[in-house]
Amino acid sequence: MQLQGRKTPARFITLLFRMFAVYLNKEMPKLKIGIGQYIFLAELFSADGRSQEDLTRSTFLNKANTARALKKLEDLGYIRRVSDSNDLRVKHAYLEPAAREIEDEFWNIILKWSEILSRDLSKKRKEQLLTDLEKMADNAFTYLERY
Repeated sequence: MQLQGRKTPARFITLLFRMFAVYLNKEMPKLKIGIGQYIFLAELFSADGRSQEDLTRSTFLNKANTARALKKLEDLGYIRRVSDSNDLRVKHAYLEPAAREIEDEFWNIILKWSEILSRDLSKKRKEQLLTDLEKMADNAFTYLERY
């Protein structure tokens, strides 16, 4: 009997994510963050001041995980959360100077993993792979919108 699902994109994407978690847990402790917080810091480096709800949607994590991760980043002094002046139920997360101080090192760690993964691939192949992965993410997003 052939093992079904052994050579699927989902299997390899899952394995790569788990390996990425191991890598981050080895590399990020010097920044005092782990796999649970890194995605939120990355999102805020790209667009500071986003709401918790927006961060929850964009990361496909639940509200409780978002709140816990942001609380840890807040406790570390990397962010501050501020209630929206028009709707006090809405909280926005803003980067603090401490986060800006680690931003270069943070991205160096993230980019190093990309270099590790794409070593021995041509520039053209890397670009095509990124295009394919973006398309796969778009397909998944479109499918999941029905929920």
